[in-house]
Amino acid sequence: MMNQSRLKAGVYFSHYECFGHTSRVIAVSQIFKKKFPNGNFFFIQAGVHQPLANLGQYGQLYPLPSPFLSRSNFRQSIPDAGAHANVRAQACLDIVIREKPDIFLTEFFPIGREESRHELIPALLKASAQGSKIWAVAGYPLLVGRGNGWREKILELYQKIIIFAPLREKDMMAASYSNEEDRKDYNDFFERHKDKIIFAGYLLPQGEVLNYKDDVNIPKPAMAPGACRVAVVRGGGAYYPKIIAEAIRASEFLGKEYYFTVIAGPSTTPEEWYFFSTLIAKKKVKNAALHKSVVDYEGLIRESDICVATASYHTAAMLLKYNKRAVIIPFEGYGKELPFQEQPARAVMLQEMIGANTLKVKDLTAVSIADLIKSVSPRGTKTVGIPEDWFTGQDYLDKALTGLSVR
Repeated sequence: MMNQSRLKAGVYFSHYECFGHTSRVIAVSQIFKKKFPNGNFFFIQAGVHQPLANLGQYGQLYPLPSPFLSRSNFRQSIPDAGAHANVRAQACLDIVIREKPDIFLTEFFPIGREESRHELIPALLKASAQGSKIWAVAGYPLLVGRGNGWREKILELYQKIIIFAPLREKDMMAASYSNEEDRKDYNDFFERHKDKIIFAGYLLPQGEVLNYKDDVNIPKPAMAPGACRVAVVRGGGAYYPKIIAEAIRASEFLGKEYYFTVIAGPSTTPEEWYFFSTLIAKKKVKNAALHKSVVDYEGLIRESDICVATASYHTAAMLLKYNKRAVIIPFEGYGKELPFQEQPARAVMLQEMIGANTLKVKDLTAVSIADLIKSVSPRGTKTVGIPEDWFTGQDYLDKALTGLSVR
C-alpha cells in the first residue's frame, strides 16, 4: 500500500465562466494539500480557460477541448451540450487512464450540470474499474434533470456526495418548487440517497484565489471620514452588468456620506469595462472606486457596512458569516426557457436570516438601489444568529479524508 501522504487526487469541474465553482475547487484543493503535502492533485477543467484563476499552485490543469460552457453560448438548451461530446469524452477518459487517481471528485455533478454526463460518464466508469474512490463535491443541492434514469445508475459508483451547505439550503430549494409533484420528487431523491449525502456546511477558500493586479488607470478617490462603506459585487461578472452600472449611478444620489467599492468581476468583457469606467469618469460626486476584481474578496465583505450583491454561493456565505446588511439582486436565469432556482431561493433565506432587502432585476434602477441602501442602515438591529455548524465544510472534508486508503 502506498504511503498516505502520496495520495493522488483528481477533480473534474465545469463553470459558466463564473468563478464560484473554480473558487470552491480551490478551497477543496487547499484542504487536500494541507492534508497530503506530498500528494499529487490534478484538475480536469470542462469550462473555458480562466487565466486569472490561481489553480496552478495546487496541481496540473488539463482543459478539455472545445468548451461549450462559456458566457457566449451557455444560454443554449441542454441538448446542444452534446456538441464535441465524443472528443471531450475521449480526452477526459485519457486523463483518468493516464493519471490513475486514488480518489476522483466531480464538482457539482451528478446532482447538477447534467450536460456534463456526455463527457464524464466514461471517465467515471474507468476510474471505478481502476479502483479509484469516487466522491462528489457540490456547493448547493440543485437537482437537475430529475426524471432521467442515468443519475440513479451513476450514483452507484459514488461513495460520498458532499454538499458544502447547511441542510437549510435543501429546505429552501424544495420550497422554491411551485409544483407539488416536483417538490416531492426532489425530497424523495435526497431521502433515497441519504446514506451517501452529507450537508457539510459552507466551504470558503482561504487566501487568494485570483492572480490579479488592479487597473491603475482608474482613479480611486479618497473615502470621506465616517462614510458608510458600500461593497457592490456580482460574483465572477458573467451576468447582470446592470448591477454595476446602476450602482455607480446610485452612488451619485447618495453623496459622500456613502463610499462605494464596485467590483465588476474578473469575467467582465472589455466592452463592459469601458462602459463602467466611462460612468465612473463622468461622476460629479467622487465617492466610488471601480475594480475589475479584488484579491481579498472576503475582506471586502467583512469590512463593508452594506453589500449590494447577487445571491451567488460564496457571496451569500460571506454575508451570512459576517451578518451583513445587504441588498440582494438574485440571478433568475434567462426567462421561461432557462430559469434558475438557486439564487431566488437563497435570496429568501438571506432575507429571513440577515434581513436582506431583495430586488428583482426588472425593478433594478439607480433610484431603487439608492432607496434600499438607505433603508438598510448598518446601525440597525441585527437579526437572528447564524448557527456555527453552517460553516463546517472545511472541518468535515478534513475529517472525511482522515484514514483514506490509497493503492
